[in-house]
Amino acid sequence: MNTIVLDDGIEYAIVKEEVINGTEYTLFANVNDNSKICFRKTVIEDGEEYYTGLDDKKEFDLVSAHFAKNLLKEIDG
Repeated sequence: MNTIVLDDGIEYAIVKEEVINGTEYTLFANVNDNSKICFRKTVIEDGEEYYTGLDDKKEFDLVSAHFAKNLLKEIDG
């Protein structure tokens, strides 16, 4: 399992990565409490990849709906 410490100082596991409308988003789960999740988008600056927060509620709604839909598809088989 790949993990990372995000800007909040908490260690997260990388659960899933998806490209939505040309932007890569990652779903993270807190390694100490997997009921606590967060989304980040990947930004590339000067050839380096960074995870950044989402811009607003509209982007959050889009990303969370996309991940929920795809995770349910995986569960249903």
